[in-house]
Amino acid sequence: MTRRLPRGTAGALALAVIALAGPWLAGSPAAPAIAPAAAQLLPPLSIASEVPLAGGGFARAPRLEATPDGVRVATAAGWRSFPERAAGPVVERRLLLGTDQQGRDLLARTLHGARRSLLLALLAAALALGLGTAVGLGRATAPRAASLALGGLIDGALGLPRLLLLLALAGALARVPLGIALALALGGWMETARAVEAGARSLLARPFVAAAAAAGGARGWIATRHLLPGVLPVLAALLPLAAAEAVLLEATLSFLGATGSAGALSWGRIIAEGRALFPSGWWVAAFPGLLLALSALALGRLAQGAARATRGAS
Repeated sequence: MTRRLPRGTAGALALAVIALAGPWLAGSPAAPAIAPAAAQLLPPLSIASEVPLAGGGFARAPRLEATPDGVRVATAAGWRSFPERAAGPVVERRLLLGTDQQGRDLLARTLHGARRSLLLALLAAALALGLGTAVGLGRATAPRAASLALGGLIDGALGLPRLLLLLALAGALARVPLGIALALALGGWMETARAVEAGARSLLARPFVAAAAAAGGARGWIATRHLLPGVLPVLAALLPLAAAEAVLLEATLSFLGATGSAGALSWGRIIAEGRALFPSGWWVAAFPGLLLALSALALGRLAQGAARATRGAS
């Protein structure tokens, strides 16, 4: 009998493809060196002419021509000449998601931002699960005084406003490599600790754990050798759920400008840039926002499928 993959696996695989292969498929997210006002905000499915420039970069406009003296671009006021010389032929491209206010390809920016947003979310989820697992196992197996102290730590962290906690952590760690992922992990490990503690306490009553303790096994050895394998199915269900939460929180921090890297592409930053263009340039914020919502939905469905598979296996 073949074992079926958890529901939502296809959506998660699609997200992985977007994050890994999207930037190579979409082209450059950079702004064109020449993008007059007529080309700076093009709606979805627009056709634009592009030409590489000898000095680097490229020109993009709804209509342009390469001449021996430079590049001529059609604007609302007529043809306008630029001294930059073309380094290749003029080609036409259909911009599936249009451009932003600087003439940048929104599809390319969205797919390039997907890598940062999704990989940061996955790393943050893995760190949060690791920290939560350590605290949960420690609370389940530690002596009473240490267990009470860990319980107070969990309750205190859960009692703090999540967004304010994340803003404070992001402000302190934004300049550290992968600091945003660490900030998200430090702000989201508590639920994992609770779930792991509950699973570990249920295993403590099993005969094989009692036998290991009677044989003189140390608490740390019992936790890693006997309890940790038993809570792995719980962690498998929690990982996509934690990633879904992390991708939304990373987008929130980027939207608020709390990630500290102004040049880094992420869905939240693109949505923040598109907010000022709404409603005339609605697509700038709409498409990254839609992909963000679909990502959270796909990860949530994967978490539900993994939880069902775990219950079925038990």
